[in-house]
Amino acid sequence: MAPKTLPLTPPSADHSTSPPCKHNGRTIMTKLLVRNTSVICLLLSLSLHGIFSEAAKKGKETVILISMDGMGWQYISGQFADTPNLDAVGRNGVRAKYTINVVPTITWPTHHSYVTGLYPESHGIVSNSFWDPVYKENFIYDYDCSNYDPKFYNASEPIWLTLQKQGGRSGVYFWPGSSGYREKPTYYEKPICLVNCSAIDPKDLPKYRKKTRKTWPSYIHCLPNYTEPFTSRLDKVIKWLKSDKPPQFVAVYIDHPDWEGHEYGPQSKEYKAAIEKVDREVVGYLTDRLREERLLESVNLIFVSDHSFNNISPSHRIYLDDFLEQTAYMMTESGAMGHLWPKDGKLEEIFANLTKEPNPHMKVYKKKDIPKSYHWKHNRRIPPIFIEPAVGWSIGQSRGNSNATWVYGSHGWPPEESHSYPIFFARGPAFKKNLEVQPFSILDLYPLMCHLLGIAPQPNNGSLENVVSMLNLDAVTPLMDL
Repeated sequence: MAPKTLPLTPPSADHSTSPPCKHNGRTIMTKLLVRNTSVICLLLSLSLHGIFSEAAKKGKETVILISMDGMGWQYISGQFADTPNLDAVGRNGVRAKYTINVVPTITWPTHHSYVTGLYPESHGIVSNSFWDPVYKENFIYDYDCSNYDPKFYNASEPIWLTLQKQGGRSGVYFWPGSSGYREKPTYYEKPICLVNCSAIDPKDLPKYRKKTRKTWPSYIHCLPNYTEPFTSRLDKVIKWLKSDKPPQFVAVYIDHPDWEGHEYGPQSKEYKAAIEKVDREVVGYLTDRLREERLLESVNLIFVSDHSFNNISPSHRIYLDDFLEQTAYMMTESGAMGHLWPKDGKLEEIFANLTKEPNPHMKVYKKKDIPKSYHWKHNRRIPPIFIEPAVGWSIGQSRGNSNATWVYGSHGWPPEESHSYPIFFARGPAFKKNLEVQPFSILDLYPLMCHLLGIAPQPNNGSLENVVSMLNLDAVTPLMDL
C-alpha cells in the first residue's frame, strides 16, 4: 500500500503504523504515525538519490514500452489467435504467462499505474470516469477536456517526467493521461482538438457534453488520431530514436484490439483478426524497423496490455431503476462496475434498497467496506457506494437508455476474479533469453524501468526484487545489495 500522504490520499484513521514506503522495490516498515510517512519517504528518496545517480553514470539503457489495449493473455500464442512476432520476442527475451493488473481493470487507471508504479487509490486516476468532490467536477477520459486538465493528475509523477527532471529525454505516443501534465514529453503526438479546452471554464464543461455522434464517443473535445495507421505511428517513433537527441524512454499506446473485443466479443473472428493484425503491424513492424536501423540489439523492448476480456450478454444485466430513484444519486461508472454518489442524506436509503434482497449476481459496498486487497479505497474520488457485479454481469441505470450501445466483451472486474490479465513480453540487452517468469504485478515494471534508465524512482508500490530474475547479470547493478 502506498503512503497515505499523497495529495489525494488522506491518512486513514484505522492505521496506527505507517504503510510501506517503497523505493526501488524495497519495503521499509516503520512504527511511526501515518502523518510521518511522507517525511520518512522523503528522507529515503534523498538518501538513495546519490546511489541511483551513481548507477546512471554506468550507462543508461533505452526503454521502449508498447501497450496494446485489450490484448488478452489467454487469446494469444496459438491459444486463439496466432502471434508469431510476440512469440519471437519471448524466445529472444522473457515472457510471463500473464501479469496481474490493478483494480479496476480498465484503461486509464492501469496505464497510469504502469508509468507511476502506484495503485489507483494513490495516483488518483481511480477510473476512466470519476467525480472529484473537492473540485466538484467530473473527470472523463480520452475525449473530454477534463482529461487534459493538470489538476486531475497532480497526485503522481509519471516515469517520463521523472526522467526529464533528471536530465533525460522521453517520447510518448498517445499514452493515456500523458497530455494531462503541464510539462510535456520531449517528443509527443498532439491530440486533435475540436474545441479550445483552455478557453472553457471547467465548471461550464457540462454544457459541452451534449451528444453529437451516433458512435463512441458521443462527443469529442480532444482525441488522439486513432485513425492513423500503426506503421505510421511507429515510423515517427523510429524518427525520434534516430534524431540527434533521441529519447531514452518511449511509451506508445495502441488502441486495438480493444475495439473489436468490446464490439464483437473475445471469441469473435473480428477480435482474432485484430490480435493478429496488431501482432503483425505493431510487434512485427517495430522489430523489423529497429533491426533495419541497427537498433534492435541496443534497446530494451517491453510489450504489455492493460486487460483481457470477458463475455457479457443482455440477459446478464442489472438495472438500478429496479432498486432506486434516479434523482437520489449520481452514477459516474457503469458496466462491469457501478459507482454511485448519493445525494445528501440518501446514502443509507440507497444502500438499504440495494441490499434488502440478496442478489447473487452483485455485491454492494460502502466505501469503508471495499476489500483492502483492492487497494482502491483511500481516495476522495472513490464513490460512497461501489457495486461489483459478478463476472460476466453488468450494471446499467435504465432499460430505456437510448445512448447505450450494446457490447459483447467487457472488463473492469477485479483481476483475481475475472482473470482479465495483461500480457508481458520483453527483449533487449538487459533481458535474459527464452525465459518464462512467474506472473507478477504490473506495478513491478516501474522500478524495473527506472533501474534500466538509471534514474531515481518516485515512491511506489512496485518491487524490483520480484522481477530482477529476468535481467542479465551485467544488468544487475550493486543497487540490488541494498
